[in-house]
Amino acid sequence: MKLSRLALGLSLSAPALLLASPSVLAQTLSGTVTNAAGKPLANATVEIEALKRVTSTNELGEFTFSNVKEGDYTLHIFASGFAHLHEHTQAQSDNAGGANFVLARSAIEVIDVHATPMHLSVMESATPVSVLSGETLRRQQAATLGDTLEKLPGVQSNFHGNVASTPIIRGLSGPRVLITQNGLDVSDVSRVGPDHSVASEASTAKQIEVLRGPATLFFGSGAIGGVVNVVDQRVPASTETRGEFVLETQTVNDQKLGTFNVTTGVDNIAFYADGFYRDSNDYE
Repeated sequence: MKLSRLALGLSLSAPALLLASPSVLAQTLSGTVTNAAGKPLANATVEIEALKRVTSTNELGEFTFSNVKEGDYTLHIFASGFAHLHEHTQAQSDNAGGANFVLARSAIEVIDVHATPMHLSVMESATPVSVLSGETLRRQQAATLGDTLEKLPGVQSNFHGNVASTPIIRGLSGPRVLITQNGLDVSDVSRVGPDHSVASEASTAKQIEVLRGPATLFFGSGAIGGVVNVVDQRVPASTETRGEFVLETQTVNDQKLGTFNVTTGVDNIAFYADGFYRDSNDYE
């Protein structure tokens, strides 16, 4: 008699579990992907990072994931010509219509960066890199590239007055130190004549990178001393309107410096302009 009641109890509880399972497992996660102007993006890739499930948007920019557990998820959304988007969302029973996800236009190729889990100093790293940017760059900014970088470890300035001073990295200079702008060789005459100034201007730069060791092999076999990469906004990453200007004066050589840069644009067209003016006398 006890066995029959136990069997009856199990037969009653099993339908309850079956009825409860759809509300837990069979949720739908949906949404719409658009650009900044509100136009739908077709063939955009949408991935639920935790579940490794991937789908694409239709012509209306819509996507749908079925049979998803109720809860919080992070979506990875990307499309050609747009910046990647990582957005948190929820899968709920009342997820009718879904959320709207906006992708920002980007002219820069997105590159995945993989880092080591161990903390290494610049001297211990196999690819030591020094980066000068932001307020630190503006404070150390000088009339020449060599004078701007001379406070970095392992970098000195080949002094030829306040007009032409090139960087010396680990005791090497001239053609053994490659000067690039946005990753491209500047190819000016400062490489063969140290009394000539470097064509890249530090006052309009966003940041300056100094590479040493094996990292310089990406730029060829000649830069055995190091690579100095001057990064500016001449390849705009967005059409957002922004800019900056600097006015500076020095009493030691009566130097007067004025520089500016501005970025703007509309839709798929970006515009960038920069310029500088410098006038100075001999050191007193």
